[in-house]
Formats: sequence, C-alpha cells, structure tokens
Amino acid sequence: MNSILSIRGSFLAIFLAGIFSFLALPEASAEVTEQKTLCSDENGIFLGLATDEEAYSSIKGDPAKDEKDGDAQSWILTADGSPDPHSGKKPTGPINSFDKRFLQVLPDTGRSYPTRGSHLQKAKDLDRAKERTPYVSFKLKVEKDAEGIHTLFVRWTGGDTVGGGDSLYVVLYKADKKNGYKLVHGQQTVKPTMVPIDAGMSRFAGCCYDMETHACPCFNQKPDNTTCPMFIDTAKASTFGVQCRVGGGAYTIVKAPEWYLYAGQLAGDVMDFDSEPWDVTCEADGSNTHDSGHDFPSWELEHGMYDLRIYAREDGTALDAIYVAGPRGRAPTVSQRFARGDSTICVKPPLQAGKLVGIGFAGVLVLAVIWFASTRPGKEVLGSVLSKPAQAVRYVYVDNA
Repeated sequence: MNSILSIRGSFLAIFLAGIFSFLALPEASAEVTEQKTLCSDENGIFLGLATDEEAYSSIKGDPAKDEKDGDAQSWILTADGSPDPHSGKKPTGPINSFDKRFLQVLPDTGRSYPTRGSHLQKAKDLDRAKERTPYVSFKLKVEKDAEGIHTLFVRWTGGDTVGGGDSLYVVLYKADKKNGYKLVHGQQTVKPTMVPIDAGMSRFAGCCYDMETHACPCFNQKPDNTTCPMFIDTAKASTFGVQCRVGGGAYTIVKAPEWYLYAGQLAGDVMDFDSEPWDVTCEADGSNTHDSGHDFPSWELEHGMYDLRIYAREDGTALDAIYVAGPRGRAPTVSQRFARGDSTICVKPPLQAGKLVGIGFAGVLVLAVIWFASTRPGKEVLGSVLSKPAQAVRYVYVDNA
C-alpha cells in the first residue's frame, strides 16, 4: 500500500512540477543578451533605446583592405562624454544621451562606407561580402491592426566637431520565409537634382565648406574670402564625394527609395543629442556629404516581422534611440525624456484561461486513473487486461456481386 501511495505521490509531484514549469517565464541570462522584438505600444509607437541592450543587435563590419585602417568596426555601447559640471573641462564625446550611454561606431579611425569619393548605388552593397558595413538591427513586429505608414525619427549626433563622423544610412527589410529578408522600399518622394562636382561638362569651380554644418555648396566662380573663408577647388572636393545642385528648380522623383541618408544636422557637429533631439529630415537614396533634408523616412507596412538597420556611413557617428510612429502614432516631443527599460519590447501574452482549464482537466484525469489502478477493482481490471493474450483480428471479405 505504501508503495502505491509513493507512486501516486510521485506522479502528482511530476505533474505539478510540469504545470509550474510550463507557466513560469524564463529569465534572461546575465551573461548573454539575446535580442528581443519591439512591438508598438498603445499609442502606436516603436521605441528602441541604445541603453537597452536586449532591444537590438550590433553587427560588426569587415576590416578595411588597406593595412593602415584594418580594424573591423562596430556600434559599441559607449559612456556619455559629459564631464563633471563643476570640473570646467570640455566634453570628450557626445553628451546628453538618455541614460549616459549610447552606441558609437568604433574604433574611430576616419573610415567611411563606402570609401571616400565613392557613392552608394544599391542598399545591398552595404552587406557586400568582405565589405560589410557595421550596423545596428532593431526587430519590429507590425500587427494586423497597425498596418499603414510608419515614419522613423532618429536620435543621433556626430562623434566629433570636424565633420568626420556625422552620417548614417537607414534601410528596412521584411522577414521572408523563402528568402530570409526582403528589402522594403520607402514611399515615393522628391529631392533636388544633384550631380558630382566633377561631372562631365561641369561648370563648378569648387565648393564652400561650412565648418559648422559641414555642407559644401558649389560655386561657378571662386568667391572672395569674406564670403567663403574655406573654399575647396573641384579637384579636391571630388575626392570627398561632393555633389552639386543643378539648380533652376530641377528636382528628381525617387519612386522607391532603398535607403535614407542622415548626414549633418541643423546645428552642425556639436556632439550633443539634445541639439536636435529627434531628426526626421534626411535624403532618399542620398550619398552627398550633407543630406538635402527634403525627405522623411517612411514606409507602407503590412503585418509581419521587420528588420530596421542603422548602417554606419562614417565611423564615430553616435546613436541614442530610434522612434517609429505608426498610423496612430504622433511625432516625439522635444522635451520628452526616456529612461532605461522604456524600449517597447514585446511582452509574452499570459496563458489563456481555456488552456489552463484543459491542463487542469488532464491532470485530474491522470490522478483519477492512478487512484483507480490502486483499488481492488482497478487491480483486477488491470490484471485481466495485462494477462489476456492478444487475439488475432479476422477480416471477412463479402462479395456483394
């Protein structure tokens, strides 16, 4: 009898342990941070903060071909450069991030993607073999009731004050069961028509470099030093990839943008995230030293899983957060602050009541069978079943013809 009770107790313990282990939510490992998916909140907003390491993945780029600049770079979580306000020292890096931590493309060696003087032609070139560009990946889950136009706002800044690390690309992909990820094109837009400064039949003498914004507007003739303290001639400007506006009201229709370029901000490179808290103006399929600011990164999205990638264009560039507003969402306010843990990571839905009832019923049924097997009638039935030899089953063929 004691053995029967022991068996019943063991079955009960195993059953209860299974129930509790099924209901328990696994905790994230303290050593390994696994990327989690972002879902929109009740206001239709996706939010991903650099300080929330589980909200994204940082994908390392490939080393440069030349030995002098051969380090592989990646977006690395970096401490805010703000010194003690009473020290009187100047900041050593970007300041005013939400949580005194941000992502930055390091090591900062003056590298750009593609190399200086070259222009991006296709978004897929950012992932070209042996030339991969370092990027940050944010996974987004768009629900059926949230389909529609989604617009991206980026909280970022330059990593220096000389224009050597103030640009990035944004590309969006959709998860595809057959092909892995499929490029999502942005909405049709327009931008000023641009040509390389040294294009054939070029009439440009050079460009005037702005030390604050790092834009370099082109001139047909060299202006005086008062008008332009830093004039760069065409030959040298072409090595930096400078492009010039055709002018005369000429615009280009970009029917299906593959990427968006963020290059330069309103206040220039002041290494301050608060100088332009959220940047939404950029250039569709841009590749100039300064974006036109005529475009907004927006996509018409269906329900499904997406991969929003922030690619480096220049090392040193810093990223604090991304904010994606869906059809019901509003633009972020300038004064709004976010803190660690505010990323809109998807929450696992609670176990449904119907499943709990089913589990409970199955448990009661198992316990009832165990109890019946321990009784005298149950033993007799179980014994007769186990001792009775198996009988052959005969099939009778009936001809109805």
